Amino acid sequence: MKVTFLTPPPLDGNRVADRVAGCAYGLYPVPNVFELTVAAVLERDGRDVRYENFPIQNEGVSEFDRFIANDDSDLYALYTVNLTRETDKRATKKIQAARPGAGIVFYGPSPTYNPDEFLISENCYVVRGEPELSFADLANALSRGVPSDPPAGVTMLRAGAPASGPERPLIDDLDSLPFPARHLVQRDSYYNPKLGVKPFTAAYASRNCRFKCVYCVPCSLSFARELENRRWHDGRKPPVGVRSAKNVIAEFEKLKSDGYRSVLFLDDQFIWDEQRTLDMCDGIARTGIIWGCASRADFITERAVAAMAAAGCRFIDIGAESFDQRILDDVRKGLKIEAVENAVKIIRKHGIDAKLNILVGCSALESKETIRANRRMIKKLKVDQVMYNIANPFPGTDLYEIARRDGWFVDGDYRPSDVQKEAIIRLPNLEPDELVNEVRRANMAFFLSPRFIFRHIFRFRSLSDIADAFRALKRKLF
Repeated sequence: MKVTFLTPPPLDGNRVADRVAGCAYGLYPVPNVFELTVAAVLERDGRDVRYENFPIQNEGVSEFDRFIANDDSDLYALYTVNLTRETDKRATKKIQAARPGAGIVFYGPSPTYNPDEFLISENCYVVRGEPELSFADLANALSRGVPSDPPAGVTMLRAGAPASGPERPLIDDLDSLPFPARHLVQRDSYYNPKLGVKPFTAAYASRNCRFKCVYCVPCSLSFARELENRRWHDGRKPPVGVRSAKNVIAEFEKLKSDGYRSVLFLDDQFIWDEQRTLDMCDGIARTGIIWGCASRADFITERAVAAMAAAGCRFIDIGAESFDQRILDDVRKGLKIEAVENAVKIIRKHGIDAKLNILVGCSALESKETIRANRRMIKKLKVDQVMYNIANPFPGTDLYEIARRDGWFVDGDYRPSDVQKEAIIRLPNLEPDELVNEVRRANMAFFLSPRFIFRHIFRFRSLSDIADAFRALKRKLF
């Protein structure tokens, strides 16, 4: 069986979406190691696997059409997030027109949330939640013919009606999974301006987060995992899955031997246990690879950050969301403002960049003054980087239910939008255009400040790195 993992060009008139985070349009390209892990599992099973990412190859609709017309794959895999629903469904119609006998597998958070939407024909299948083992079982079943019953974790059409296999238990031993099949991608096409060094890739040391913020759309794999767990377990979040420090170090050693120099950890929360963090850092340090990650502020400790700095960590993303304690409590963040302030001080003390994520409009208590107070606090803390996003209540989150209940949606319901530049909600104290304007002013004030420019311009090692960073900044601001 020949399986091709496809990332089509945008077919819906929008920009290229970030399928890794799953909630924004891409500022810079990050390799989707969630896809590549599934690909590695299939390769381990003896499948003939290919990977075609048309946006990263700078190829458009005509190249996509030409590829499909001449391809002979048995199965196509589409990793679908909310922002790519229409593109992927349109791509499916093109595939079916050119290759009517081929199977199409949708997986990721969007098909997990609403499998029936993607059962476009009898040869369409949905792999729900954590995909690796369910996808492998589906491929094995299809290699023997169309299965009469859907495997665990799979939804398909049976006699013209949707039929779902039982819950697939979460993978207990993440160390048992092969490392992502990075040999399938064009690695020099990926970069991260916060690290400024190529070759760059991504990795993960854990899956999911145990906290209950109403707005949260974790990384796309964790979101799919969460949506599936809620379906079977009365709305509860799944347990956090972690890889051993030994396994993470082994992957970094392989990355070093393959020539990689920088890595972004995609974990929703990197620091779960201080000793495990210290153990990982001890091994990562020996590879000389630089990296960045995300952590809750209240998990930041002096000892962990010191070890991370010595191991090559260059930035830590903190989900601050707001510096108004009333808002943090309203969205069930479970965090005190003082913890954010303390985390920033510890991180900067050890020479690591502190980046704060601010989510504007996630609470009915938001106002122009709370947004502007965030700007003042960020300036006071001398934060190195900041990401302002406009809240977009994604289906499957508690914020989505709140927005529907309270009539926040401008168009009556969710629709895909650019969380940097568009608001689809109206709050009691803020109109959509006010949300957009406040975020634009905040971004301009921070990223065009002399302090930011001079602090970062000298970090880049080539004109190419500067150009990559400039393109990412341009997408953010304009």
